[in-house]
Amino acid sequence: MRNVWLALAWLLWLPNGLVFAQGCSTLTMSGPPSAAPASWVMNGKLVGAAVEYTQAVARAAGVTNIEVRTFSTWGETLQAAFKGDIDVIFSANRSEERDRHLDYVRPAMSVQFLNVVVRRGEEFDLLKLSDFEGRSGAASAGETYGNGYFGTFVQQKLILQRAPTIGQTMDLLLEKKVDFIFGWENAVYEQMMVRNLGSRVQVLDTYPTEAEAFIAFAKRSKCTVELREAFAQKVAAFNSQYLYRQLMKKHREIFNESMTRPN
Repeated sequence: MRNVWLALAWLLWLPNGLVFAQGCSTLTMSGPPSAAPASWVMNGKLVGAAVEYTQAVARAAGVTNIEVRTFSTWGETLQAAFKGDIDVIFSANRSEERDRHLDYVRPAMSVQFLNVVVRRGEEFDLLKLSDFEGRSGAASAGETYGNGYFGTFVQQKLILQRAPTIGQTMDLLLEKKVDFIFGWENAVYEQMMVRNLGSRVQVLDTYPTEAEAFIAFAKRSKCTVELREAFAQKVAAFNSQYLYRQLMKKHREIFNESMTRPN
């Protein structure tokens, strides 16, 4: 019995992260595959500010073995988290559906604006939400807009076509099948850069909503109980140092430079 108490005392003395790491020797994570500079796929790997930020949080919480997985679409990434195939998902907004499957780390890691994209020369005044009515729109599958006033408006008043990826959503706009598309700012930025769309589409000046983006644990992951509180402490500390903002600046330069290099 004495040896048991000595072992317990030793574990309690250790930094929290090292204790947690014993139960979660490997942490798997993923996020949006098309949302540069927060996260995007380069040379077959998921990279970006959100990737580096989440890895830093995990390491600070005591995790030593981190596996970043890449999925073809955001919808596939979400489903992997819902099923517990990955432990952590990042850049995730809240919604009622996601609440059933994810345990969010608070505070949020960032805030992102929703862009309204139209064909250049076909912009419209967006002064109130009713300005969307009578116009056809599209959005990427799996994207949600929260449970507040705007999210309720979208559910009750708008009929949005859904496409698997932001690229296919943008195609609907370019092919004149819809009048506008919704896209979170990083995803729209990546499309504009990769496809050189500056002369063909434009973003309206008004942002109809913004959303907090979270790191979240899959509820089916064994790591959520052990690590979520430690993650929350590290996110709060990193946010006070504006780490995510610094990483976004760094990875925007990396992404922009990648556009000028041959594959």
